[in-house]
Amino acid sequence: MPSPQRFFLGVDAGASKTHAVVLSSEGSIVGFGEGPCGNHEVNGFAGTQASVRLSLEGALTSAGLELSRIERAVFCMAGVDVPSDSVEIPKQVLDPLLNGLPYLLKNDAYGCLRGGTLDPFGVMINCGSGQVAVGRNRAGMEIRVGGYGWEFGDYAGGNVIMHSAVAAMIRAVDGRAEPTALVDMILQSSGHPTVEAFLERGYRDLAYIWSLGIPKLVFRASLQGDAVARRILLSVAEEMAFTAIALIQRLAMESETFDLVTAGSVFKGEDPIFNETIQDKVHQIAPGACFRAPLYPPVVGAGLLAYEWGGLLADESCYSNLGRTMGSLRQEG
Repeated sequence: MPSPQRFFLGVDAGASKTHAVVLSSEGSIVGFGEGPCGNHEVNGFAGTQASVRLSLEGALTSAGLELSRIERAVFCMAGVDVPSDSVEIPKQVLDPLLNGLPYLLKNDAYGCLRGGTLDPFGVMINCGSGQVAVGRNRAGMEIRVGGYGWEFGDYAGGNVIMHSAVAAMIRAVDGRAEPTALVDMILQSSGHPTVEAFLERGYRDLAYIWSLGIPKLVFRASLQGDAVARRILLSVAEEMAFTAIALIQRLAMESETFDLVTAGSVFKGEDPIFNETIQDKVHQIAPGACFRAPLYPPVVGAGLLAYEWGGLLADESCYSNLGRTMGSLRQEG
């Protein structure tokens, strides 16, 4: 007689959206739901709970299941940063929704790591607007590095590239630093005729400056041979390499073969020197690190964490069923 189906829930909650999936014990995606921002640092505990509720109900409805049929759940959420978050988010957001369902709460980077590879171990470095990195070794030890902002030691990410480029533009114009093509490129992108006009518009509105897509301009300028832009990219690449190396060494993975997942918009920049610099430096310490883009969205990673927490092995059959049912998961932006 066949074993009854078991079901597992994974939730990925970030600053722009909240996604939920239900996985069956065969590894199939049988339910999907979505909601808006799920970061309590952005929309508070009440707003985060509403987003999680919406995505959870959507996933259960599309799966045709009651919450009681879910065996275990893993919530990978932005804003799980300091110890009090692991107390307040359960109390304010999750416990009132889950009726005693066993669950784990983790930072959203862990969903990105698990969704990035076929293995239950590896390293993930994210370089988007900011930076964060997490790793898990074969023994199950997990470590996070960064993700707390510039003031707390993060010197990589699109925000750092943007600030460095704007500073280089200002300093080049006022004579404190060497000329750079970034001056004309940023002014052209912003539509301002002079740096003074740019300052008038952006001095008190950093959100406006971020909207200009300046990191892309830095990659383009570097590719065209601008020395200032190249130095900015190399500085950020070295910081990401140091971050990965710190994880690898603390997890004692230097001599192992493992996937190193690269996530975030900065890894998609035009100039290949960024990725190449990181790979070269990491391979000096860990030659078995296999760099790769993520295989699955982070919400699938959260689902796989719940699946494996339930004692199941994500094997070839599981991944076959997962791939077959990925069409039920709406394309992430």
